[in-house]
Amino acid sequence: MDTFNTNDIDRENDISDLGIKVLDSQKFIFNKNYSSRIQFHPFTYFYFLINDEGKLSIENESIDVRQNDLIIINSNIGHTMYIDGNFENCEVIGFGVESISISSVDKKKNSVNPTNFFHASLADEEKALSTFESIFDEYNSKDLYSRSMANSLASIFIINILRANEDKLAIQHDRKINHQIDYVKSYIDNNYAEDIKLEQLSTMAYMNKFHLISEFKQAYRVTPIEYLILKRIEISKNLLISTNHSMEEISTIVGFNSQSYFNQVFKKKTMQTPSQFRKKHRL
Repeated sequence: MDTFNTNDIDRENDISDLGIKVLDSQKFIFNKNYSSRIQFHPFTYFYFLINDEGKLSIENESIDVRQNDLIIINSNIGHTMYIDGNFENCEVIGFGVESISISSVDKKKNSVNPTNFFHASLADEEKALSTFESIFDEYNSKDLYSRSMANSLASIFIINILRANEDKLAIQHDRKINHQIDYVKSYIDNNYAEDIKLEQLSTMAYMNKFHLISEFKQAYRVTPIEYLILKRIEISKNLLISTNHSMEEISTIVGFNSQSYFNQVFKKKTMQTPSQFRKKHRL
């Protein structure tokens, strides 16, 4: 019988050199009166819960999180934090890294499978918090080579996490995002309410549309038009939670050409209607 060996994963995915690059680092404080905006990052994000506890909604799953928990969420996976229980607030620190994605390891089946997230409680919480704060400080600093220092600290942390969880967690390389694809994504982020066509995006990127689809999917795991729809769904979720706009108003705000199409797409992506989503998350 073949034996499971994580070195096989290393060789297949060329992770002897991770090449970590930090693209974002933030601190968040949530309280009972405020639910966080649904996050939708184009890169893998590492979160550490500094204090108290809450609930983290990841796509269609909800998990309990508490002090000293580590949560790793893959790119393009919608997620948001809610306060639950007797706590008044919850503080989270995190950083996002380019060009890697996580997968779950099934040791019994000798397989590596796609996953949306990884969740674990860290034993050495003081060291973990210190590392996250150092990455945050360096990333947001103007000191000489501060971004390189943030990259190095993140690399050490991620490698230690991989070594401690080699029977549960694997890293795979995502293809590097080129500037044309990054520009197309930024354009969609800022103009999602407009009537955006694939031909328009391909002209902007100086690519034919088939090449654009291929490159964009390599970078973000979805096509440009699929990303546009996901972006509109993300914004509509926030509007459903935070406003009293009607379904027709929300569908217009985010760029859908009819309320019926908005309802159809929303249910397909979230497994619930906009009305059901509003009722559930407002409660």
